[in-house]
Amino acid sequence: MNDHSKINAVSVVMPAFNSASTIIRAIESVRSQTFTDWSLTIVDDGSTDDTSKIVRAYLKKHALTNIRLETLAANVGVAQARNVGISLSAGTWLVFFDADDEMYDTHLENLLRETSDDIDIVICGRTVVLPDGKTYEEHSPAVGTFSGTEAARLSLCDKITPFPWDRMVRRELFNGIGFPLGAVRCEDSMTNIVLCSRARRVTSIPASGIRYYVSGGSITWGKVYTMDDTRIAWEYMLANIPPALHEGRFRNAIACARATVALVIAHTAMMRFDPKATDERKTAVTDAIAESRAHLHFRDAARSLVVNQRTGLAALIFKVTPGIYARLYRRYVASSYGFAG
Repeated sequence: MNDHSKINAVSVVMPAFNSASTIIRAIESVRSQTFTDWSLTIVDDGSTDDTSKIVRAYLKKHALTNIRLETLAANVGVAQARNVGISLSAGTWLVFFDADDEMYDTHLENLLRETSDDIDIVICGRTVVLPDGKTYEEHSPAVGTFSGTEAARLSLCDKITPFPWDRMVRRELFNGIGFPLGAVRCEDSMTNIVLCSRARRVTSIPASGIRYYVSGGSITWGKVYTMDDTRIAWEYMLANIPPALHEGRFRNAIACARATVALVIAHTAMMRFDPKATDERKTAVTDAIAESRAHLHFRDAARSLVVNQRTGLAALIFKVTPGIYARLYRRYVASSYGFAG
């Protein structure tokens, strides 16, 4: 095994919070990589279960020196946990990886194969694993190699995936920035837009590299968020993209991103609806949906239609008939992810 003090080609950063039941599977999928010049930094974000204890025992048992565990005293959130991992990583390339997912053994090798002197980000597809064990493949709608500016536009238009864990990023793109501190929602998608805007070229491939396990307790599905939870990430994105991306043909893309953020908050609330819930819970759900709808303007929907018809139509239906939209969305989630809210 490689010495952790060595600067490896690829630095893998794994934030973890209460991941005792899945983290060994995740670690072993990193260890199985056909490309071996990597290091792994696990950042336990103040877990209240045995995550750190399990990892320490595993590392001791296998005498692993290229895997590091950093334990935070308190839960600071995934954005800051990733930033800690970045600060402890020195590889040419960064790969973020969640503690409840699994890499295919050729994941790093396949991503590296797509890199070149001027390609700064490589994005791959994913295998979605449903709660019942069924799987299907997904990837970004936009496939190919793009300039960084075009990749940022495509990301704003929801045509490149918003995830942090389906890509390899040249580490120097993080110089002077990190994931937005204090952000609790959309911190990954907004950071990816900024990173693309800093890249020279970005490649998106359809091949799956990750097994993404759907869980009702994840950050995506697990609680009711508000539009205010997205404010820090949104403002971070606007402050860190080049001025040119605020103007001209990019205005439609910005509007599409605004619509997408509103829909993301509404979607999470819709999945948390339960007629048997407490009055407080019901109020939180209805307030989040109403706030999202108020945040979304008709001009956002109209401009979204120009660059992403699916998002534009979704925004328009949600704005006009939120009840019908909620039923359609729950039906979509039940068929696509295997559970209903």
